[in-house]
Amino acid sequence: MEKLVVNIVKYYYWFLVAIAASLMLGMRDVSSALIPIVIIAAAISCSSIRWAKKDGLVFALLLYSLGSYFFVEYAYSMRLYYLGIRSQIVPMLFYFIARSEKFKMDDFFENSRAPLFFAMMCGVYFYFFLPDFYVSYKANVIWSNFDSDVNALSGKLLYEFTRMSSFWPHSYFIGYSSLFLFMYSAKKIVIDDVYKKFDLACFALSFFCLFFAQQRVSIAFCVLFFVVLTVYATIKRLPSCKLLYSLWICAGALGTGIFLIAMNYLDVDFVEYVLNRSVNYDGSIVGDRFALFDQFIDRLNVFGSGLGRYGHGAVEEGYIGIPDSDYIRVPAELGFLGLVMLLIICVHAIISGLRIFKYAFFEVCTLCFCLVAMIGAAVWELGTLQPFLYWFCIGHIQSKLERREDLEEEYSAYFKKLSGQEPDEEADEG
Repeated sequence: MEKLVVNIVKYYYWFLVAIAASLMLGMRDVSSALIPIVIIAAAISCSSIRWAKKDGLVFALLLYSLGSYFFVEYAYSMRLYYLGIRSQIVPMLFYFIARSEKFKMDDFFENSRAPLFFAMMCGVYFYFFLPDFYVSYKANVIWSNFDSDVNALSGKLLYEFTRMSSFWPHSYFIGYSSLFLFMYSAKKIVIDDVYKKFDLACFALSFFCLFFAQQRVSIAFCVLFFVVLTVYATIKRLPSCKLLYSLWICAGALGTGIFLIAMNYLDVDFVEYVLNRSVNYDGSIVGDRFALFDQFIDRLNVFGSGLGRYGHGAVEEGYIGIPDSDYIRVPAELGFLGLVMLLIICVHAIISGLRIFKYAFFEVCTLCFCLVAMIGAAVWELGTLQPFLYWFCIGHIQSKLERREDLEEEYSAYFKKLSGQEPDEEADEG
């Protein structure tokens, strides 16, 4: 039983992709079945953790979040509380899973490559060939999810069809996954210098899909990440520097290819419409978030209004929600105390990761992106933005920090394993 649960979590991304594909094909949503799996895996992991202060702080935030429903001045729907547990507490359990000995290496990240690559390949096909079942599914979901006049809804529908989304009706999952796969592939190629042809394929495909998914923050962070990676590799004089410069050329060629595809495959007026919509439709990200703050300032206090009160679940249930900024939603639900606890956990993880930067490069970059994306997205609450991954990265950094003296030896053996060479082979040959 324990081995089965652990393996399901290790291949978690395959289940996410399979569930999304089944929903597109009209099957029943079985994502709830993953909840007890995650809870059991977290319980198994907790039994083997050597608890530290950081673990206690995360556990305190978990208990505080759960208890927030029972101490609010005005009671709200138990349904919203349940949705808050499902969308925020369950992902938080991945912190404790990552702290387990069974997840101490990078297998969770390694196992995400194939399902994400598959989803992106399907996304490319759906985007350029528009099969009937894809068009029907995406249109039905978008029409049913927005309460607007016909003209506004038609514009929204047209815009969403210009954004690559694969099995999902919206582009969030693919947009974020493209960035994560790009960063992880680049890390393996440049930092670890342990890669295969599949990693190069992941690098190229994720870069391609990133731009067609049209998630602006992901694209901007991708460019920043690549610059930081280049500076780091140059300063450290990594042996893969020449390959990195080749990747820059490859990225430039891909960017040029994307531009040519857009200009030749798509109508010029349509391209202009997409660009205007992407830049202007949602307004200024910072300005819109200040407007949100003004709108909800009277609802912000030290302890908040309760878990799940303003999340996407609230919007879907017909209540007022804050779906576009976790810097506002979190204090609205959990108060400024909850926001401060969350930020302390994140910043402490990033600082800890910088101490072992070579071995926590992906985790640190992912958490930095998370803190930036919080300005305009519900990264800790919306499932398609993968909040479980951020909690896993936090737990993974803490686990690696405790083993920092052994990381070089452990990863030396791990990289040999990834390259198909048994760790003992060199010793035998010597």
